[in-house]
Amino acid sequence: MLARTVIAPVPVRQGTILTAFLGFQLLDALTTHLGLQGQHRELNLIMGPVIAFHGELAGYAVKGLAVAVLLAILMLLQHRKPHVWHAYHVAAWVSATAVVANLIQLL
Repeated sequence: MLARTVIAPVPVRQGTILTAFLGFQLLDALTTHLGLQGQHRELNLIMGPVIAFHGELAGYAVKGLAVAVLLAILMLLQHRKPHVWHAYHVAAWVSATAVVANLIQLL
């Protein structure tokens, strides 16, 4: 039986995926802040209670910790499991969807 080889994306593509992931995370935080300042509710079912009970800053701390953990996982797995980049590609699109939802709520 032939072994299936998974090839990691080239570094330029990896950089684009990582930039998109982090950029959309930042835009999500920014649009969330603008929405909360405009008296809108948090749409994220996990972050909503955190922000409601502990404040906006605690929500950003949880989000920052989650992103840091995801980046650590990426750094640890990228060489042994190159397909992890596909998960981050999907995560970037999910983050983009969250930004679009926030923008729609702001309008």
